[in-house]
Amino acid sequence: MSSVPPPSASEAARLAALARYRILDAPPEASFERVARLAARVLGVPLAAVNLVGEGHQWTKACVGGDTTETTLNESFCVWTVRQQEGVLLVPDARRDPRFRDLPSVRSGQVVAYAGAPLMTPDGHRIGTLCVTAPEARDFTPAEAETLELLAGMVVDELELRLRTEELTRARDQAHTLRDLAELMGEPLGPGEMARRALRLLGGAMRLDWAGLLHLSAEGAEVLSDHASAPADGFGAEVRWRLLDPAGGLRSTLLGWERVFLDDAEAVAQRCPDLLRNGLASAAWLHVQVEEARHMPGGAYVLLLARLGDPAVWLPEERLLLEAAARSVGVALERAEYLQALERAALTDALTGLGNRRALDDALDEADARLAAGQGYVLGVVDLDGMKRVNDERGHASGDDLLREFGRGLLAPGLRAYRLGGDEYALLAPVPPGDDPARQAERLRRQVREAIRRVQEQGYPADASLGLAAVPGDAPGATAALRRADACMYEEKRARRAGREDRQGAAAEQPLA
Repeated sequence: MSSVPPPSASEAARLAALARYRILDAPPEASFERVARLAARVLGVPLAAVNLVGEGHQWTKACVGGDTTETTLNESFCVWTVRQQEGVLLVPDARRDPRFRDLPSVRSGQVVAYAGAPLMTPDGHRIGTLCVTAPEARDFTPAEAETLELLAGMVVDELELRLRTEELTRARDQAHTLRDLAELMGEPLGPGEMARRALRLLGGAMRLDWAGLLHLSAEGAEVLSDHASAPADGFGAEVRWRLLDPAGGLRSTLLGWERVFLDDAEAVAQRCPDLLRNGLASAAWLHVQVEEARHMPGGAYVLLLARLGDPAVWLPEERLLLEAAARSVGVALERAEYLQALERAALTDALTGLGNRRALDDALDEADARLAAGQGYVLGVVDLDGMKRVNDERGHASGDDLLREFGRGLLAPGLRAYRLGGDEYALLAPVPPGDDPARQAERLRRQVREAIRRVQEQGYPADASLGLAAVPGDAPGATAALRRADACMYEEKRARRAGREDRQGAAAEQPLA
């Protein structure tokens, strides 16, 4: 059995050049068979073939006069042409050549004479041969060797032509996808739907087995939207599990690197060993660029993309598309944040930062919707006394400070505070099923007293009147509860005013000392 010539130092680059054409192990094609037929006829031999020399085997892309499709390298003539011969390899009688005389095809008499011209790529890599053989010894003339070289060049021209055609097709498809992604940015979509459509566009433009938009932080993770081929559904479930697993490192890995493209198993094993065991072959992730201070302090939105089975390099045009998709999702996130900011502004009192009357109405609608489930609530209406005096004596800026300080004092866990306008506020506290509304009512009273104590300690001559209504105990719903709480507040206000007047009258009746 013949030995195999060792590969050169450029073997990895040669194999990469071969892989670029994507024809190794592919079935025969008519365009290459025509060249092989022409070589056999011009050189007057019974067999001609287009052979590709891979890392561990030789693959016959086209053959005239035989049917061999795969050969081990230690049974190959062509590996010598590819690895050791600068030009055409001519073997007039293989039976007399120590490199080939022990090959099975030579010992059987099938091949005696051989001539092989290397398939030379434009960048100088020999990826295979156009070869001819004969079952008897013969000399090949220089003209025949030149003819074989010219025909081998035609094979490479065909490979280059289809490669350029594929590149043009990919460029056209990429341009269409980029256009679609740009148009997508103009649609009023939320982040999840934007990501779903963008990932679907990417899936049509490149190989993607699973892709998702993730919301990550140090505390938790969520898959907001994903796109998967049918076999990758289980992989998507695995991603969700790995993100939620507090002992796993996937979340911190994705958070730690803003833009990563993993092309092979070794790179995947270093960054995502758990997912490698679940079939991940190539991966990429990109952080969606948003204003982190407003969107996700301490966290990130991330596009994660996965290829299963065989590794595949992320081509430059694919990376460009992924970055365009990340931008489109970023636009949706910015738009969503802007709309949420508008909504927050529409529900927020500008002076105190508390919810406004519209926010209270929405909260009461939600509270009424939960009545059927047995959860009631207590509503409090608060009137802040002393505002006129503060405004008259200290100015309106000091009055605004009083309103803000009093509003901050109303905030407490489990209580929601609102400013209704002027010096009126509202408090809302849910009553869990089976709990006593009176306990929540007392919490509201304590909170109002605490808020008054705080502003009085700051020197404000202020007090407050509070009216309470429990739903469903005192009223059937929000409208009636507001009326009742408001009436109770004014009743308390009148009682407090009458008490002050009585005290002032009694003081006036005291004789002078």
